[in-house]
Amino acid sequence: METVPTTPTADEQLVARLRAAGLRVTPQRLALHRLLDGAPRHVTAEALLREAAGDLPGLALPTVYSTLELFAELGIVRRVAAPGAARYDTNATPHDHFTCTRCGALIDLDTRAGRAAARKAAEDAGHQVDAATVVVSGLCAACVAT
Repeated sequence: METVPTTPTADEQLVARLRAAGLRVTPQRLALHRLLDGAPRHVTAEALLREAAGDLPGLALPTVYSTLELFAELGIVRRVAAPGAARYDTNATPHDHFTCTRCGALIDLDTRAGRAAARKAAEDAGHQVDAATVVVSGLCAACVAT
């Protein structure tokens, strides 16, 4: 009988990453990861805390922040340097963003041109670049239309 290879669940993948990094697997980390898993989105720690309140009533905001920062270190999310509250992007692949100065929307951009130029400028100035991201700001299409 032929065995069908199974794909590890999101929980199993997180457990493996945490253990490989020598970190504990906690109910909070698992629950927050489940909330982040799925469709790409940009989330604040405050919004994630509100979402988790039903499942983890004793969860504190500092725990959410530290978990998001840990997930960023593990490459599960990306911290986006945009105005306002820190936001975490569940799409951890390199990409750029547009942020609206009126409504605060954060929108993914599919471009590498700006990132490549920023990276080159930093390297030409003698800096060692680990990562590059570009955040463009202005009014989003919805705010322009109103």
